[in-house]
Amino acid sequence: MDASSSDNALPHGTFISAAPTLTKDNLERFGRQMLVEEIGAAHMELIRHAHVVCVGAGGLGSTILLYLAAAGVGRLTIIDFDDVELSNLQRQVIHTTAAVGQPKALSAKASCLQLFPGARVDAVVEALTPSNAERLLAACDVVVDGTDNVAARYLINDAAMRCGKPLVSGSAIGWDGQLSVYGYRGGPCYRCLFPQPPPPETVGSCNDSGVMGPLPGMIGCLQALEVLKVATGVGETLSGRLFLFNGLHFTSRVVKLRGRQPRCVACSATALADATPLADLAILARPEYIPKSCAAAYTSSPPGTSCSASEYAAHMSGAAAAERCITLDVRARVQYDMAHLPHSVNVPYQWMQRWQRAGTVVTHLSEVLEKALPPQSDTHGSSSSSSKEASSAAAHGGTVPEVMVYVLCRRGINSLKATALIRAALEEEQAEGDRAKAARLGQYVFQNVSGGLNAYHFEVDRGFPYY
Repeated sequence: MDASSSDNALPHGTFISAAPTLTKDNLERFGRQMLVEEIGAAHMELIRHAHVVCVGAGGLGSTILLYLAAAGVGRLTIIDFDDVELSNLQRQVIHTTAAVGQPKALSAKASCLQLFPGARVDAVVEALTPSNAERLLAACDVVVDGTDNVAARYLINDAAMRCGKPLVSGSAIGWDGQLSVYGYRGGPCYRCLFPQPPPPETVGSCNDSGVMGPLPGMIGCLQALEVLKVATGVGETLSGRLFLFNGLHFTSRVVKLRGRQPRCVACSATALADATPLADLAILARPEYIPKSCAAAYTSSPPGTSCSASEYAAHMSGAAAAERCITLDVRARVQYDMAHLPHSVNVPYQWMQRWQRAGTVVTHLSEVLEKALPPQSDTHGSSSSSSKEASSAAAHGGTVPEVMVYVLCRRGINSLKATALIRAALEEEQAEGDRAKAARLGQYVFQNVSGGLNAYHFEVDRGFPYY
């Protein structure tokens, strides 16, 4: 070989790309993505340089993060304060059984790096709050909401708008999912559409209403797709539109949303010019930033009307006491059928609400309790049903033996509301002067079991399922 031919030889490992920062590994790893005409090498380079903040590493966040890492997003910031629980694994596929008990942000980071070791992944093991939201979102290119939480949704939206960042938001509950893109290219933000949050008791969540595992996975994948479109500027995003999906009937539609509102407190020119810290706004004008329980109006009960799960168990363990005790489980039937305590009676709180509207709480509940109360033995050893006799005695001024009714649910929320509803119904009957009718429940003493069956799991019996 002469000198001239040696000079013209192609050196090994040399190539020229229209995207000079892409490496050989990038080209091989993301080649199928770059073959898509709208992406190519140039837009792949944009993805490699993109910084995405994902708030929440749960059901939605799992597939958001996995697919963004797999797609080659250069930097991911994961914000989540929670730990992995066994009940998460049905839908939060970024976590494994071995990760139970670990912080979700750290578990998610490990999974993302296993997919793409070349990514930069930052795990923030803390809650997003009015005090840190702007700082955590300020440096990114796109914000994606994987929390599916009302309080977080408003805070994330407002912080993203202040920082001038587009927001990809989704939700999934039961069989239904939806997603949209907010604050992108002049489109409306979430608060343009919903200026104020709905009452807490009207808002469902997968924790209360359940969710089919594949649903948040599907919505999360679509959120990841929208993030990639925003990061590259290709295609038509869901800005100004809302995607709705129902998995039970397998229907979907896209609806047009109203435009950006000139007086929106989050994205209008006036709002963006307001330098008041979000932490101050949370105190002064935006209490929706602070998570509220649907039991906010029932956080306390009159003295002597609640007991702990361990106190309940101790009382029920005595044979004599148990004869004058009833366990009233007010969970929905679907939860009761999953697992319930022996000898408990199921009266869903939703039934009580219907009875309340019809003015028949005392009538219906007394019928249920009379059937549930075990027959009492007299001094001669014979048994008799004492409920009706007690009601008759009370109606004529006689002494009525007390029957303890322990009201419980899953977490102690609906049971607290149920005991309040029962007390109100009794007071109403007494006020109306129907002594005989009120006496039907007069022999019963209702006790709410604080913390419900979840507290029972931790305080009394770890063998009872926690979900």
